Amino acid sequence: MGLISRLLGKPDDYLDRQAHSLVDAAKVQAAGSYLPLLDRFPVLQTCPPERWDFFVTVAGVFIAATRLNNLSLPESRENRLMDKVASDLNKWSSDGIRAFEDCKTLFDREYDCLVAVGHDSQFVAADAIGAWIVWNSLGRQPTTAEEISLVRAAGGLTIHAFHIWWK
Repeated sequence: MGLISRLLGKPDDYLDRQAHSLVDAAKVQAAGSYLPLLDRFPVLQTCPPERWDFFVTVAGVFIAATRLNNLSLPESRENRLMDKVASDLNKWSSDGIRAFEDCKTLFDREYDCLVAVGHDSQFVAADAIGAWIVWNSLGRQPTTAEEISLVRAAGGLTIHAFHIWWK
């Protein structure tokens, strides 16, 4: 094995490391997004940081999980990686898996609705995941212009952070 291969490891090792660190990375990204968004969106003052962190963390894990599916790995390999992620999500929060499933349901529904109405394709995924984040963080559907803008900002940050997680 060449020096570069030994330093970088096999691709499977890389995917294992990424699966192992996904939940922790999502937690860091979530915590780091609250204050900058609070400066731009005062409505976040009604949302405790812990609540925001929870929903943004789950959303980040969800986005990475959907991207894993696009790698076209053998099903057994993908299942092993997702088992690790699910185990870490469950260790982090006993509500993590339930929230992940809820995120998937709302994301799929919102995504399909946005596509059906001709929403700008550049923002469909960000707006779908952002809607889930904001709705759950605020405890209600976003309705004001500020809340709708927060949907796009939160979704865009999450997509940006985890879209290429496995590459």
